[in-house]
Amino acid sequence: MHSNRNIASAALLTLALGSVSLVGMSALSADAHTDGIHDNCTNLNKKWPHGVGTRLAHDHTSGVPVTNFYHNKRAYWRAENHNGTLDADNDRIACEKH
Repeated sequence: MHSNRNIASAALLTLALGSVSLVGMSALSADAHTDGIHDNCTNLNKKWPHGVGTRLAHDHTSGVPVTNFYHNKRAYWRAENHNGTLDADNDRIACEKH
């Protein structure tokens, strides 16, 4: 009898935690949709003129690499999750430009 209660309690806790995660994810998505910054590189570059990337990202280029992009992992992943085309060369820098 106790094991059934424990299983039921664990299932409810798992369901509740899953709901909390989904609510948090939808809040992040809603922010990205409302301000439009992540819609395209033109909008993103208005806020971060040289792009946004993770802290240790390195620009993939045959020329002079961009190093003065905004280094912020959370901002990069918000942009990338909203619009996966912002980092076309997959170097962990979205919308980089000189």
